[in-house]
Amino acid sequence: MSYKDIIVYLDASDLNEPRVETAIKIAAQHKAKLTGVDISTAAAFEGERREQVQAIQRMFENMVRRAGLEAEYRLAGPSAKTAQELFSHCADLIVASQPGPDSAHLASAAVPKNVLLASGVPMLILPAAWEARQPIGRSILLAWNFSRESTRALHDSMPILIKAENIALFVFDASFHPHRSDVLDVVAHLERHGVKVKVDGWRGTGEVDVISAMFACLDREEADLIVAGAYGHSPLLESLFGGVSEQLLNNVSMPVVMSH
Repeated sequence: MSYKDIIVYLDASDLNEPRVETAIKIAAQHKAKLTGVDISTAAAFEGERREQVQAIQRMFENMVRRAGLEAEYRLAGPSAKTAQELFSHCADLIVASQPGPDSAHLASAAVPKNVLLASGVPMLILPAAWEARQPIGRSILLAWNFSRESTRALHDSMPILIKAENIALFVFDASFHPHRSDVLDVVAHLERHGVKVKVDGWRGTGEVDVISAMFACLDREEADLIVAGAYGHSPLLESLFGGVSEQLLNNVSMPVVMSH
């Protein structure tokens, strides 16, 4: 099981090259075609970023040529807003970044959140301060809450899980116990796919919130990637009340693969 079509979004920000380098590593690992989709806005062609945005295609093509990948460059166009216009549907994985505080205006505002919600494709979202030399996918925290979204994330990330060295199944639940039958069913399902996991979790009694418990688990497991379902509740409600998906989408320290 592997990814065969990967999309990486391109823009004129300083986040671009680390994002492309990371996407190249993943595409090479899975022997996948990598499509670079330029999502630059009209604002990117104004001012000091003009030369940088004009060089995006050349930069991408030079990087994939050196890596020996099958690749393609596509231009979404400054007015592109929908998942279809951003070429997201024919992919197994999308690689994007959190918008940088000083560069969000350079790329389509639909990325990452709106594309994640509309495309039906899992998305690897890199922190704004991401450096490509950092490890990714060797040690994974797999967030699980028996929801449709976490089930989707588990199956969408299977090609990554299979290649990982260490996986912690993180369960946050009021009655959590590592030997509970429904938790063991998940472990057995993963093992039938050749994925070995250990159960780590938190008995949610209201004293600690799920994000704090999750990041405590990340520290214990020395994880470099989170896999999680996205927006089990209304995106509007999550935005208003700071839901778990919003917090993961905007976390500053850890890459996350999310599925909706």
